[in-house]
Amino acid sequence: MSLHVDFDRDLWVYVPAEWPWEQFRGVEEWSTALVNALGEANGYDASMREWLDATLQGMSRGADTDEHRFAYLARPHEVLGLASIYEQPVHADLSPEQLAGADDPRATRPVAAAPFEGGRLGRGLSAVRHLADENGIITAVAQWVWRLDDRDVLMVVGDDDLARFELLRDDYDALARSIGTAD
Repeated sequence: MSLHVDFDRDLWVYVPAEWPWEQFRGVEEWSTALVNALGEANGYDASMREWLDATLQGMSRGADTDEHRFAYLARPHEVLGLASIYEQPVHADLSPEQLAGADDPRATRPVAAAPFEGGRLGRGLSAVRHLADENGIITAVAQWVWRLDDRDVLMVVGDDDLARFELLRDDYDALARSIGTAD
């Protein structure tokens, strides 16, 4: 990845998808270290530790090959969040608005799209849309898009718990602002 994300380590954890990673030989070793740290800090019992271990391993194993995941783990016993960052060649056939889903015909209400200011990548675009699945469950999907000279950068979050999405929205925006290019 030629991006550098200067994220708040009190809130977010990078979720690796390929192993070994840093000092960890595999996903089990990584999740155990996180569970031990979070369990100690929050006084988690055995069942909470088991749930968190399975959740962390699922986050890692579920990542796409070109996806860079970040988990919001400030208070995993209260709220979890997941953000995905993609760095891809410029999609010449798609505008930044299209990449952000601003014209998604499946949206259940008008898409809220606006310039995104203050990020390390410069001016981008942010869009939030609401989509209904076949059971009528509404999911909020937010996308931040930057078109650089040689690539498109996209951050995506989605949540079917609309209150949780709104609770974490400022933290998602802060994570998006922390994305920059690597030296």
